[in-house]
Amino acid sequence: SAAPRALVAVPNGLAAELDRIAAETSAKFNCSVSIAYRDAGGRASAARGVVDFASGRAAAVEDKYPFGSVTKMLTGASIMRLAATGAISLDDRVAPLVDPLLAEMADADPSQGFRSLADLFGGENVSGTTVRQLLSMQSGVPDFDTATPCFPGMPGCVPKDPLRQSVYDLPSKAYSPSMLMGVPWVAHQWRGPCKKSFIPGMKPFCYSSTNFMLLGMILAASEKAGSWQRYDQSIVLPEYLKEAIDFATSGSPKTYTSVHGYDRTSYNVPKGEQNDHDNWEVSGVFSGWTASDIVATPATVADLTWEIYGPGYSVAPEPFIQQMIPGARDIYGLASFNLNSDSGQQGKYGQAYGHLGATYGYQSVTVYFPALQISLAVATNIERDFQEQPAYATCFAYNAAAGMLLNKTVRCVYKTGTYYSGGCKCDPLEEEDATVVV
Repeated sequence: SAAPRALVAVPNGLAAELDRIAAETSAKFNCSVSIAYRDAGGRASAARGVVDFASGRAAAVEDKYPFGSVTKMLTGASIMRLAATGAISLDDRVAPLVDPLLAEMADADPSQGFRSLADLFGGENVSGTTVRQLLSMQSGVPDFDTATPCFPGMPGCVPKDPLRQSVYDLPSKAYSPSMLMGVPWVAHQWRGPCKKSFIPGMKPFCYSSTNFMLLGMILAASEKAGSWQRYDQSIVLPEYLKEAIDFATSGSPKTYTSVHGYDRTSYNVPKGEQNDHDNWEVSGVFSGWTASDIVATPATVADLTWEIYGPGYSVAPEPFIQQMIPGARDIYGLASFNLNSDSGQQGKYGQAYGHLGATYGYQSVTVYFPALQISLAVATNIERDFQEQPAYATCFAYNAAAGMLLNKTVRCVYKTGTYYSGGCKCDPLEEEDATVVV
């Protein structure tokens, strides 16, 4: 791990620079943007834009956002903490760990329709699935999320998302984990071995949010919770974060925040058109439980990211957190995305990891940069096809902070990236890395 940087105050002028970047990002994408920075010396935050287009209410740093899949980072760290105690191994089979809880839940609610993973996926399919495969997105467990994005090089592709349509058709309907595991496109739809790889040398990557509900079941079973609802996701957190994070196991965004979230994707609309759907009162925003239910300010999420990956390793011991970090050629490690492309840098200053947070109407990202031991969290109140706006803000915010810390002037440009990778290119922070790109 990187050597600890000397304890210093947050760079002078950083808050003003974050405010400038938030304003620029908000103007570019017509949304609210909230940015939070954390290092050993303290914190800085900024927020710009409008959080409710009907009322015109301006964004504030105190606003909470649904952080979607950023929840997976905490769920993964919670599993690593459990593994560190010796209660489980990452190579344990999943079924024996969760089946007793699933049976207990079925006894309480027979309409659940299954008592074991074998009931859902077939014993011959699921029997070899391990905790590690769930954490690394390498299992055959099908995804309840039906979003099928169109990537470059896919002519004729039409973005479809049937679950999104159902969620919008019945906005008050809540989707419990057992309900999502039992839907027709998950139950009895085993995907088989994960073999999907995008570049030579990359580990296979088969994204499934269902994996992280199953990891939640492992955690709930370990606490003898008796049901998914009774598991306390905050149990691993430092005291100061326990009240700061809401875990949205029921309700819609309106229950937790005044920030409205707007779907501007191309899903389920005629080619060339975009959605314009306010999801503030849509309960399905929180579908996924331990895969997607954190609501918090970006400052709190920057703190959470610091606590997980930072030098104190307060959530799980360092040797276990180090196992989460993705390889340089991999999209995903264990519950952690490779976010190097959001840094705009090569070499040590280019290493970045954390998690993307896309959900219906809201997109975010949280990133840890180990060379400088800083975390950044960015939240926005729109959802776009390629979630560029959090990556755009991260690109400029990280390089502004790094330039101040290293006493360098860094210029960046941002070219549209893909769904999983940003398009950030900056002057190199290390002299030997590259020629100036701007």
